[in-house]
Amino acid sequence: MNVVVTITYNARTHDILDAFFACMKAQNDPDFMLLVIDNASTDGTREYLQTVDLPNLQLILNDENVGFGRACNQGIAFAREVGAHHVTFINNDVEFGPGLLGGMVRSIEEHDAAVLSPLITPFDQPDHVWFITGSFRWRRGLVPYHDWIWQPLSRAPSDRIQKTDFVTGCCPIFRMAVFDVIPGFDDRFFVYWEDADLSMEMRKRGMKAVTDTSLVCRHKVSISTGGSFSAFSVYHATRGHLLFARKHYGTAVLGYVLPVIVAKMVLNVLRRRMRPQEIGAWFRGLLSGLRD
Repeated sequence: MNVVVTITYNARTHDILDAFFACMKAQNDPDFMLLVIDNASTDGTREYLQTVDLPNLQLILNDENVGFGRACNQGIAFAREVGAHHVTFINNDVEFGPGLLGGMVRSIEEHDAAVLSPLITPFDQPDHVWFITGSFRWRRGLVPYHDWIWQPLSRAPSDRIQKTDFVTGCCPIFRMAVFDVIPGFDDRFFVYWEDADLSMEMRKRGMKAVTDTSLVCRHKVSISTGGSFSAFSVYHATRGHLLFARKHYGTAVLGYVLPVIVAKMVLNVLRRRMRPQEIGAWFRGLLSGLRD
């Protein structure tokens, strides 16, 4: 069995759940259980979830927002309790075809991988890449970089199976055996970087990560967090970057990473991608990432 886990937080505000559940209902392979974990939504999401008519739906309604990583760990514990062989984490700001979930299970087994991602495209640019493979790039400050991001699919590698250094948390399927070795997500990462951290832990242990480009998921990028340069996103992305660098490379690497983080912030402000008002959130994230 495959337990499919999605985390909601005020998702009704963004009008994404109807399309997400329609994709779930349309799946060709019914051998999955959908676990929705709500992180104390206040916009009617919790009430909406209790009206969804899916025979394989399970709900966990948290009394507080415990963050993405900790909620995913609740999903792992649930999957273990029901004896699942696979666990899939999927954002609810995505849409996908009827063969996705069954295809992911078959592909991860066929290619003997520990984790597998589909090809992910931007929702409004389905002929472009959002994620196909990823690598940790030193010149960008050890960020988990999406190779070929925003490039036309015609320019991306064409082989069906691509090896990757990390998988994004948007739509990965894991063998449950992974979590017999690694306890789960590091819940110090409230949101962002928890996928990079888990991928690095797997990479250190030689676990195989791949993307199957014949499977496609369309992602409404950052809609649930207010956009890549909202105060929320800026704070958690900056904080997570420093936590990740310290955890995996030690404090000595901060002499290199910190100037990169500062330079990126300045460039984003100069290019008007990040508003000057968000510098305060960036600074708070910087301090938290150095302290926590």
